[in-house]
Amino acid sequence: MCESDHAGETGMTDVAFPHRFSPPRVTLRQLRLVTGLILFSFVVTHFLNHAVGLVSIDAMEAVRNVRTAITRSLPGTVILATALVTHFALGIAVFVGRRSLRIRMHEWVQLAFGLLIPLLLMRHIIGMRGAHEFAGVNDNYTYALWVMWTSEAWRQAALMTLVWVHGCIGLHHWLQFKSWYRELKWLWVSLVTLVPALSYAGFASAGRAIRYETDFQSPFTPEQYDFLVGLMNYEFYGYLGILAAVVVARIGLGLFDHYRHKINVTYTGGQRVSARRGLSVLEMSRLNNIPHASVCGGRARCSTCRVRVIEGPADEPPPDSNERHVLQRVGAPANVRLGCQFRPTSDITITTLLPAATADAVSGLIDKYFWGVEQDVTVMFCDLRGFTKLSEQRLSYDVVFLLNQYLGRMSEVIADTGGYVDKFMGDGIMAIFGMDKPAKQGASEALQATRAMGGVLDALNQSLHEELRGVLEMGIGLHSGTAILGRIGAAGKSAAARGVTALGDTVNTASRLESACKELDMQAIISKTVTDKAGLDVSTLETRSIDIRGRAQPIEVVLVKRATQLPALESLSAQDLLR
Repeated sequence: MCESDHAGETGMTDVAFPHRFSPPRVTLRQLRLVTGLILFSFVVTHFLNHAVGLVSIDAMEAVRNVRTAITRSLPGTVILATALVTHFALGIAVFVGRRSLRIRMHEWVQLAFGLLIPLLLMRHIIGMRGAHEFAGVNDNYTYALWVMWTSEAWRQAALMTLVWVHGCIGLHHWLQFKSWYRELKWLWVSLVTLVPALSYAGFASAGRAIRYETDFQSPFTPEQYDFLVGLMNYEFYGYLGILAAVVVARIGLGLFDHYRHKINVTYTGGQRVSARRGLSVLEMSRLNNIPHASVCGGRARCSTCRVRVIEGPADEPPPDSNERHVLQRVGAPANVRLGCQFRPTSDITITTLLPAATADAVSGLIDKYFWGVEQDVTVMFCDLRGFTKLSEQRLSYDVVFLLNQYLGRMSEVIADTGGYVDKFMGDGIMAIFGMDKPAKQGASEALQATRAMGGVLDALNQSLHEELRGVLEMGIGLHSGTAILGRIGAAGKSAAARGVTALGDTVNTASRLESACKELDMQAIISKTVTDKAGLDVSTLETRSIDIRGRAQPIEVVLVKRATQLPALESLSAQDLLR
């Protein structure tokens, strides 16, 4: 549903909130992200250092010396310590401040693992950095492996698992809407699996070597050992106390909210709920089992939870910088707010900008095409030339037979080369290449399809020459660029809802290039963007700049008299695709 939907259908007047936007500043969410990235960078280098244990302990030490030259310098220590304390404090604040705990399973996992990490992490820090600072111990890998293998091995493995899973979930939440992240999903899955596996293996291999090949003596005096163990115990029980206090605070705030003044929220679908002031609209929906879409989980990273305020006071809290950024990106008017960020203070009437029945069916699923994504793709338009004349004085089933022969064979070629048939338009086809692949591969497959379609057309003309009493001609237009991919036009489980289509200037340009084929008497007109992206040598073909209706500037294209004249493309390797 777009922002221009008519609110007048509800019989109510849209509320226009004043644009009282707060000035740009570093938000708590951004601070949490930055500190998380700092800590995750440290974790990755630490894990890779462990993995070098598969080579030798000396190699581990050599890498460690380089790593600690940064992390144990004064700036490095200050940055890491600040990031650790800040990230933990912000995580506790988010947990305590969350008014609804109706969240998805992976969010529970991230929250639970984040709260458990300090139980094991502080013991690790005290045993390593604490031993170095308080007892003057050289906490190199020889010492660390001797201490941890095998009595502390399970704690080390548990800590690594908690940290890795917590960090990877956070990274996924941050990057899931980036096209390059989705395109390289296979790479991220491989790294998420291999890095901890190699780290575990390196740690175990080096630990066995230390125990069975090295004569190591304890560096502690009895007093130093007792002090460090006592410190670990104080830390353990102290943190349990902090956790208990946090849980009590969360329960106390929940009880306080329960008895606070409540406001009434009316949905245009007919539901009316009484909710605690301070909740976001998304939290109100979830607490009252009202379907409300939210792909990013309420982090203000998408716009799927946005609502239109139909009735309510004009002095509601204005959008903060996070909400403002998303709303400006989608061009939302002043009376549209993000459901996950908008916390009304008075009675309001709202409408969700996604039909409730649809939200109920898919709100728990991440279907990127349902919500729409921007992606670099190659779009093809292909249309028969002169088919109307050929179909004159033919029986209807003859026309259908010829069309099915042509459209069927062409759609098979598109599918076989990796494309997706978007739609059939009479005697024309629209196809998309590179939907779930790198843009370079999509452009390459579109060119391969164009060349093959030229051959198929020649074969059809030969096999159907008696039925045709003429010759089939076609025009193909290809263009690459950013397009919006989404399921458009219907909700639920209908066939229209299941289909994916492309929108945007890239689509319009490809259509105009196909139309230009007739004017220029060409079988295919391909934008230079496509051939450059695919790395195709077109020096033997004619290139020129042509004017396209709807574009201010001419576009450079490759003119192809017969599609079979296109040079063949070699298969692309994985290395080529990443270039």
